Amino acid sequence: MNVSPRLYLLDGSSYIYRAYYGIRDLATAGGLPTNAVFGFTRMLLELLRENRPDYLAVVFDRPREETFRREIYPEYKANRDAMPEDLLPQLPYIKNILRALNIPALEADGFEADDVIATLARRYAAEGIEITVVTGDKDLMQIVGDGICLLDTMKEKRSGVQEVIERFGVTPELVPDVLGLAGDTSDNIPGVPGIGEKTAAELVQRFGSLEGVLEWKSLVSGKKRKENLQAHEDQARLSKRLATVRYDVALELSLADLQRQAPNLSALVPLLRELEFEALEIAFTPPAPGVVELYSDGSGNASGPGGYGVVLRYGDLEKELSGFEPVATSQRMELLAAIRGLEALNNPRKVRVFSDSQYLVRGMSEWIHGWIRSDRLDTPDALANQDLWKQLAALASRHEISWQWVRGHAGHPFNERCDKLAKRAAEEGIRAAEAAARPEETEPNEQEQPLPAAPLKQAPVPVREDSEFASEEDGQLRLC
Repeated sequence: MNVSPRLYLLDGSSYIYRAYYGIRDLATAGGLPTNAVFGFTRMLLELLRENRPDYLAVVFDRPREETFRREIYPEYKANRDAMPEDLLPQLPYIKNILRALNIPALEADGFEADDVIATLARRYAAEGIEITVVTGDKDLMQIVGDGICLLDTMKEKRSGVQEVIERFGVTPELVPDVLGLAGDTSDNIPGVPGIGEKTAAELVQRFGSLEGVLEWKSLVSGKKRKENLQAHEDQARLSKRLATVRYDVALELSLADLQRQAPNLSALVPLLRELEFEALEIAFTPPAPGVVELYSDGSGNASGPGGYGVVLRYGDLEKELSGFEPVATSQRMELLAAIRGLEALNNPRKVRVFSDSQYLVRGMSEWIHGWIRSDRLDTPDALANQDLWKQLAALASRHEISWQWVRGHAGHPFNERCDKLAKRAAEEGIRAAEAAARPEETEPNEQEQPLPAAPLKQAPVPVREDSEFASEEDGQLRLC
């Protein structure tokens, strides 16, 4: 199956403000505010990992005073507050991060980021490239169409044509017509007084466009509404022009200029250290030569369903594993996560296992020696989770392993990633188990009584792996 190349266009300004307000009170020891830089970089890292685009660019706004919209309407965005003082010094660092990651940062004199994004999206969609615009800005819904969708990473929602219709009541190309009538308070676009989005959508649906509404305003119901359309006709046309993105921005770059490249670690690592982003440095720095890094986490409760997540790293290779157990405690899922990760290594290796479970780390680095000496590891029922500890001990004997505890939910990129994998696996497993437990739908029969649904813990749900490894001839999974 041929898969179209994928270009992601990221609304940089939107990402920066989301990062700034999403993380507060973060600074270096020297007092440099870094919350926006850290949040931006972490969200960008997650975007790259989750979606793996073939091409990527981050697009930034020019100062609003320098755009053509401000020239034709001086009040455009005049209602917005000035940039926070502690955000301003972070902007150069964000640009430096992108430069070190070899990700193009684009802007165009006289235009906004939306115009640059729209121009690139239309240009490359016409060449068969699959376009994803990463933004939470509703204004860009007007560019959605064949080969172009929006992605709001905060809501984990993609928007195509149907989502635009659900949001605005019209197809994407008519979104500026709705905004021309209703206005947009966030951008200080005036519109027509007394007409909100719902009414604007109904009018545009009925008359086909803003121009059609103005031409046939005599047929619009409501005396005051007619008077406002008559009095503010020029303002409505201006508002539509302000709300309409441009597709004609002159950009001297090719698709090859946007192709994903490996980070420049010699520039990136010193920058991350200057910003005191130890966790992010870990995310971008490959393991030491010959070492496999195994990150694991489990998600479960006292006796219910649970999931596990594993990330394996070796050189430039990286793999994910996840799975579900219908009945498991949190401790068992933590142990199972490490087991599944070690099982994936076909050859003896030097391994560093990282987990936020002190139960796992202390058990394998401290307690297990005493269990072996006292024969508790093999004496039936002498040890909680004895079956899993025995598996871990057998697997660990094949490798040179060090066990390291990491603080959970403290911004560590791989710990958070494993946690997300585990929770996602648990949620998917629960849904599959519930579906398996439901009786098949049949025609109602007076003599037949519906069977009760089987309890969740009895539903046979196999462990699922999110990623396939290469395999040896004997079928064993192989990472390295």
